[in-house]
Amino acid sequence: MSENRTRTIIGGMTDSKRGQFILLQLLTIARLPISIAFAVVLLNVDRTTPVVATLFVLLLLGEITDGLDGWVARRLNLVSEWGAMLDPYADSVSRLIIYWALGAAGLGLTIVPLVMAIRDVTTAYCRIVWTRRGGSVSARISGKIKAVVQCVAAFVMLVIPFAWPEYDKLTVLTVSWIVIVTTALSGIDYAAVTIKGLIADRDSQD
Repeated sequence: MSENRTRTIIGGMTDSKRGQFILLQLLTIARLPISIAFAVVLLNVDRTTPVVATLFVLLLLGEITDGLDGWVARRLNLVSEWGAMLDPYADSVSRLIIYWALGAAGLGLTIVPLVMAIRDVTTAYCRIVWTRRGGSVSARISGKIKAVVQCVAAFVMLVIPFAWPEYDKLTVLTVSWIVIVTTALSGIDYAAVTIKGLIADRDSQD
């Protein structure tokens, strides 16, 4: 169904708009190869100063594309249902790759990407429930806080153990648990709102 809608969206565009729309989706998808490149370099190359700087730039590029695609979509009036689905997918998968790599490199707890995956699956099912109810769940403040924490934490996990190795264990534990708690609370928040909505539906039918 989404593929047919995408064809309809693209088919109704001028050649110029169609090209802009495709480039916009490629900008969103770019986070995936960027995160893969980050993982490959982090896990296979000694962490010298130039290498850490390269990894820092890769993280930065991923975050720039995350903010830029939405801004461009609004600026060029290219906001679409397809983009609204693709953006959180690219966010979720790219962050899972990054945090898996950080965990495998000993720069974060390996449980972090597991908690992130559970939260993302939970949120996805909550959105499905709201869609079946004929509504939608708006972005929650807990989700925005989670996104900011995950963004900043990745840079901290990468840089602090390299710049100040005496604090590597403290950094790994502290930052990992901050990510775990904020991520879990975000998932619980979405689940609670969804359950509340289902209860309200049941009560209205009684």
